[in-house]
Amino acid sequence: MTTKKSSTSDASPEALKRDFETLRDNLDGFKDRLGGNAHEVLERISAYLGNAGLGGRLSDIEDELQRLGGKLKDSGRDAAAKLENKVTDQPLASVAIAFGIGLLAANLLRRR
Repeated sequence: MTTKKSSTSDASPEALKRDFETLRDNLDGFKDRLGGNAHEVLERISAYLGNAGLGGRLSDIEDELQRLGGKLKDSGRDAAAKLENKVTDQPLASVAIAFGIGLLAANLLRRR
């Protein structure tokens, strides 16, 4: 790429206007080429994903995630039931523990 030294005679409003129009045209050309390249890349990625059988693999992963989510939900219910039984069996200890957790949280939040 060559650089052109401008002289004071090139700084006329007409010359600047021509240079600006040339720059605008060049930028429009770059924009069009980049847009076309991006579209082509997206098409290639879509074709790759379709040909590689990744759609089926994604479906399998989605099914596995749903199964694990159900398992997690069930274990969460079990833990909540156990906690509820513990709280009803030992209410004073539960209140003391909750108070301690509250103090710890307040101290941690105060430091920020």
